[in-house]
Formats: sequence, structure tokens, C-alpha cells
Amino acid sequence: MTPSTAGQPIPRFGEPEEVARMVLFIVIDATFSTGSEFIVDGGILAGAPAVLTPDE
Repeated sequence: MTPSTAGQPIPRFGEPEEVARMVLFIVIDATFSTGSEFIVDGGILAGAPAVLTPDE
């Protein structure tokens, strides 16, 4: 893990092939999707997982 990937849900940089797979999915298989955003960011936008604790 590098300092620039610390705190990311998937703590690594994405590979170009991973982005290319999403592009291929959109072009070939996503025939019923309109006006959608497909975010390929390793979970950065979703944020770090929250830890919930019971109220005391």
C-alpha cells in the first residue's frame, strides 16, 4: 500500500485493462442502460467502510 492509496477500499491503482473491460461492457453488453454513470475508481467514491457500534 502506498500513501496515495491508503484509505481506499481497494488499496491499489487500477490497471488499464480494468477500465477497458468496463468500456467493453458498456459498448457490447449494456444495451438496456441509458443515462447511466459507471464509476471505475476502486471504491473511492463510496468511501471507507463505516464501523457501526451499538449505542450505550
